[in-house]
Amino acid sequence: MATLLDQLRTLSAVDCDTLDAQVAAKFGPFVDCTSNQAIAFAELSKVDSDGKPLHRQLIAGSIQIAHWQFGKQTDATLEELAVELMMVNLALQIAPHTTGYLHVQTNPKLAYSTQKTVKNAERILSHFKQLAPDMDTNRVCIKIPSTWEGLQACRELEGKGITTLATILFSLEQTALAANAGCRYIAPYVNELRVHFDPGYIDTNPALPFTGAAQTYLDSLPSNHRKRRTQVVAASLTSIDQVMQLAGTHHITISPLLLAELASTPAAGWDGAAGIGKALRAIQTTTTAMTTATATLLEDKVRSGLEEAVRDEALWRLAFTRAEGGRCEAKLAQALSIFADVQEQLEGMVRNVEAKEWARNA
Repeated sequence: MATLLDQLRTLSAVDCDTLDAQVAAKFGPFVDCTSNQAIAFAELSKVDSDGKPLHRQLIAGSIQIAHWQFGKQTDATLEELAVELMMVNLALQIAPHTTGYLHVQTNPKLAYSTQKTVKNAERILSHFKQLAPDMDTNRVCIKIPSTWEGLQACRELEGKGITTLATILFSLEQTALAANAGCRYIAPYVNELRVHFDPGYIDTNPALPFTGAAQTYLDSLPSNHRKRRTQVVAASLTSIDQVMQLAGTHHITISPLLLAELASTPAAGWDGAAGIGKALRAIQTTTTAMTTATATLLEDKVRSGLEEAVRDEALWRLAFTRAEGGRCEAKLAQALSIFADVQEQLEGMVRNVEAKEWARNA
């Protein structure tokens, strides 16, 4: 019997939002694998039946390589190198269960520095080349926070042939700049990142309509310098209802819990069937309800404003600050703060392993 996951795969490219190879093997194959610092920390924190770190060999091996690399560069700390290597090693375990990109996120603490983000991205790509020399590194996609500086880093990287995704994205201003920069993907966060860290918190205004609007906008643009259009990867979902409302989105990345629920829910007779594809239909219905002249005028006005903003940093920053009365900028700041905290937890994990190793050898 066909499940909701089967049905979804006929409507969208389905990605796994996990670094758990067992999950990828069970529910795959997937198109892409997405990840971030929080996903990596959760996976690296797992323990086996003896209470020992499940990935202790991967962690130790990554730290060992980081020591070797540390003296050959001046751009990253030992801990930062080790964290990058751990994330890449985890992503490589998912590779056999995907047909598309492996996504690794840059250090969120560098989100307001274009050049540091570029160097970080290039290091991540070099880690893939070192750890998996036979892998086609054209399958690597670098996830970069959607600040002005981050999106300029995407522009520079795409110019070098390095694939990028603009992440933690909440507004058309970010969408337009990402498309202008040539990003392969954008990742609209349907729910604020906080919902995954604060058990009592609910995002009362999930960005389902925005995700549909972003895709409609991107699909209306001409191909960029790499002869493609930027695509949407819907992210940060909290229920299978939200997932299915986004059916028809270019890509949807889904957490292990939701994958399991989708895979165990028969498509026939599902009580949410009327909502399948609702997020995209709502945009189409709104546009159709307008007169052609009104819709064209509105589209031209919005497009003109966005195109002007992406060429002017001060204008773009102000437009983004004002987006949804400041809520979009606040959501980005919240997400960066959370991811920066987790980045520091990962670096602390490296220091703890180092301290235990030092104590053993003392």
